[in-house]
Amino acid sequence: MVGRTALLRRVRRVLLVTSTRVAGTVSGRHRSIFVGNGLELADLREYQPGDDLRAIDWKVTARYARPYVREFVEDREQTFYLVIDRSGSTGFGAERAKAERIAELAASLLVSAIENRERVGLCLFSDRIERFIPARGGKTQVARILGVLADPAPPQSIHTSIGGVLGALARRLPRRCTVILVSDLLDTGFAEPLRLLARRHEVIVVRVVDPREERLPDVGVVRAEDAETGEQCWVDTGNPVVRSRFAERAAAFDADLTRVIRRAGARAVICTTDEPLERVAARLFARRGR
Repeated sequence: MVGRTALLRRVRRVLLVTSTRVAGTVSGRHRSIFVGNGLELADLREYQPGDDLRAIDWKVTARYARPYVREFVEDREQTFYLVIDRSGSTGFGAERAKAERIAELAASLLVSAIENRERVGLCLFSDRIERFIPARGGKTQVARILGVLADPAPPQSIHTSIGGVLGALARRLPRRCTVILVSDLLDTGFAEPLRLLARRHEVIVVRVVDPREERLPDVGVVRAEDAETGEQCWVDTGNPVVRSRFAERAAAFDADLTRVIRRAGARAVICTTDEPLERVAARLFARRGR
């Protein structure tokens, strides 16, 4: 992984370019995007199992013969958790490993958190939660997480279980917050855990992709190996039919992931390892700003 100094140098340049994207997001200068136990009424909605019975609006409930609850704007410090994929597949990359781009994006968000006075936490995962740092504010917290991102300990597992980790996070995060999942999403079966997490929290899914995962280059016959299972096979990349089918399968996989994320009520950001970091960070900050 990149060192802390090199990582800081990169993200500081990025934040200078994208500073207009994050301007005005400092706590206290904007209306909270969260609803909770505040003083200002935000909305009325139908009661859902698990809602606080004290929030029921009995007048509206009597009028419509269905239980309705009140939601209030929650006036508090913003909190966000970085949920970072450390599975074996993130080590792949033609020119830059996906894990390196993931660390750069996470560090960009961390440095912006200092200026925005946000509380930030970290979750590193594979097929389990590898490390969890509860959210706190301040430069000491940011420096601690930045150190972990720049030089993380080797993961205990190379496999991936996004659904299992999201389910564990849904039980562990007690208050509403922003959850930013940064992963290559090379997994299945996480649609329902993602939907359940997005019901309570704002969720942004950042998918990091290497260009060679979208289109095969013509480099002759090569031996390919699955980074997580170790399974190997020979691929004739010089065959145009093979390259065409690979591109079709990749496009279908991308479309399916986009549908899963949208149906879950989360927001999606897609970036490639060869894309300028400034451009990716600008899109990510724009998503957070919405």
